[in-house]
Amino acid sequence: MNKDEIIQFIKAKVSEIVFQNFNIDLNKEEIEVSIPANIENGDLSTNVALKLTKIVKKNPLEIANIISENLQNNLEYINSVEVKKPGFINFYLANAYYDNLIKEINNAKDFIFDTGEHNYYNVEFVSANPTGDLHLGHARNAIYGDTIVRLLKKIGNKVDSEYYINDAGMQMHNLALSVKYFYDKLLGIEGEFPQDGYCGEEIQAIASKIFNTFGSEKTNEDLEWFKNYAYHENLEEIKRVLHELKINFDIWTSEKSLHDKNLVEEKIDLLAKKGDIYTKDDALWLATSKYFDDKDRVLKKSDGLYTYFASDVAYHMDKFDRNYTNLIDVWGGDHHGYINRVRSVIASLGKDPSDFEVLTIQMINILQNNERVKMSKRKGTSVTIKELLNELDVDSLRYFFLMRSPDSQMDFDIELAKQESSNNPIFYIQYANARINTLLLRANEEKINICNDVLEYNYSICEKKLLNLLSDYKKIIINAANLRLPHLLCNYLLELASAYHHYYNLEPVFNNDEKIVSAKLNMAKVIKKIIVDGLMTLGIDPKDKM
Repeated sequence: MNKDEIIQFIKAKVSEIVFQNFNIDLNKEEIEVSIPANIENGDLSTNVALKLTKIVKKNPLEIANIISENLQNNLEYINSVEVKKPGFINFYLANAYYDNLIKEINNAKDFIFDTGEHNYYNVEFVSANPTGDLHLGHARNAIYGDTIVRLLKKIGNKVDSEYYINDAGMQMHNLALSVKYFYDKLLGIEGEFPQDGYCGEEIQAIASKIFNTFGSEKTNEDLEWFKNYAYHENLEEIKRVLHELKINFDIWTSEKSLHDKNLVEEKIDLLAKKGDIYTKDDALWLATSKYFDDKDRVLKKSDGLYTYFASDVAYHMDKFDRNYTNLIDVWGGDHHGYINRVRSVIASLGKDPSDFEVLTIQMINILQNNERVKMSKRKGTSVTIKELLNELDVDSLRYFFLMRSPDSQMDFDIELAKQESSNNPIFYIQYANARINTLLLRANEEKINICNDVLEYNYSICEKKLLNLLSDYKKIIINAANLRLPHLLCNYLLELASAYHHYYNLEPVFNNDEKIVSAKLNMAKVIKKIIVDGLMTLGIDPKDKM
């Protein structure tokens, strides 16, 4: 019986006792059973007596004692029940509960907590224009999106990650102009830098590569050649950098391919048949205001060119055609206004708009000498992911970018992320894992038998606190997945590591008899197992030695 089942059992018993003794039909869902902040006040507690005092017209202590007396010998996995002022009923779990918890974790082959949802998710994130290096904002989006994929899989869903390559707009033309400008400059041909061009080091590096490979041979090449060359160079670099972040997309979809396959025209024709397309001022419009949008949107301009929105319409319609039950897009916070127009497309299709979800990521700032570094991609002054990875390891980067709620802006202190101290949360978590590994190595060297089923061991308050944290792991994973909040898992791992460090300093492992040593090592082993699984869910490699 796990803790949630024990809680439900207590609620049912309390409801039954209240009816028998006070003739009050109290639904068990109205009974609150919580975990006390101080474990000395029990493993579980209910304030039901305080809530009943006005109805029963009795002192809450008297009510609590009546309930407690009827509970004493009637609860599995409960060692004792105690009443405390002003009327709380506290439950102390039996050692058998903790023995069983350790056994379950030891026997677990994986930690897939199947919630029975079994949806087929498409999670699209990053989707940056292939016009240069990925920067700081892309990093947060990428790490967050990848972790959402991992969490959704942890609760039993099928999930594909997808990168939508924005390769069909004016930005690609400007990329070609920029590379051609720098290439000509290397040949001694002076020109005017394009108005909306890109001047980052990576753009100049592509021009240098063309010059070093072909010399002046490409002087008279058209812009299409420069565009294709730069596009493939940038896309390969994007894939390489994402791989360094431990992100490997299942699917790469090109916006240009949607036009090449006539999917844009095809999907717009389909919407027209549903009656949501009309013509005004020689342009083609989608009646998005009929659903969630504040106004209608143009799909094809009066000059006959499709808008970016038209591509987006076709792209999201195509996702549903690929049999996904749920679509999740991860966007920057500045795209919030775009959500309702895409939701309107989903509604126009006759799909449930709740099957389309947009998760927005707020800005992140990097601190250097306590000052924010300004970012501008076109000016070439953005902080790139490559630069970040030159400063610190990928595991630290992933943790720091996940440790705050995505809807809050974040100042990223790179110097803190480098620290090897308890001030650095990921170091502190990794150190807990390394400490336990050292204990287990010593036990192996000293040939100490670690029994998976150590029984009749009296757990200390400190050990109960640790084990109670372990029992929360399933709930944390499910909540982090369903709420799309990976920082809940970050916070949990930090709390678990902190509790273990406190325990490690308070209660030595090896200064005891063989049975106690075995029990303590067994606890350490399951704590390590949860820390390792939690870190890997965040895309972080656990460190056994530091």
